[in-house]
Amino acid sequence: MNIIMENKDYKELVEDMIKNKIKVDLLLTDPPYGVSRNHQLGFSNMGRAGMDYGEWDYGFDQREWIKVCSPLVREGGSIIIFNDWKNMTDIVEELTMNGFEIKDLLRWEKSNPMPRNVKSRYVMDIEVAVWAVKGKKRWVFNKPEEIPYLRPIFNSGLVLGKKRIHPTQKPTAILEEIIKIHTNEGDLVFDPFFGSGSTAQACKSLGRRFIGSEIDEKYFKKAVKQIW
Repeated sequence: MNIIMENKDYKELVEDMIKNKIKVDLLLTDPPYGVSRNHQLGFSNMGRAGMDYGEWDYGFDQREWIKVCSPLVREGGSIIIFNDWKNMTDIVEELTMNGFEIKDLLRWEKSNPMPRNVKSRYVMDIEVAVWAVKGKKRWVFNKPEEIPYLRPIFNSGLVLGKKRIHPTQKPTAILEEIIKIHTNEGDLVFDPFFGSGSTAQACKSLGRRFIGSEIDEKYFKKAVKQIW
């Protein structure tokens, strides 16, 4: 099964893919949330005095990358984007402008959320992802036959310890669940910001093809080592 991982800016990879007329069945990604700050911002920083994920997270444009990557998704293909809920308005608007129809909001419910400011705030125990479909063609949705309906909830703990190689790493288990629902075996999954490589690992385990980019050489090397 083809697993292609590139250490480059996503724009370079997208340009190459367009030249080679590559279309993807699912774009599944966890782009920078743009929440890093070097000073207190109260509500938008969850009460912390500062939060620094890295230079890649500062001032990230939530709209530009969607416009750049949208042509790669085939008609009837899906796009699933994890992000801070406060960015969802921009993301939904940009998806709609680029020919996507918004379907649902997925929720990752964390069994071991990080407790912060427990005497004055709720503990944030979820992250969300928007699911949208390109164009009007029928999309893939593999609901298990043994259940009457699927709720958009995915349960897993945070990745901790030596397995955690990226500050915003998603558990492979929930990515596998999502990929099984939204793709078929042999389909091509694209992640322009693969970070720890969890999406690539999930594709490898499930018999899906994968192509993706990670601009940070440190994370790229760790991701490749972890998968191979």
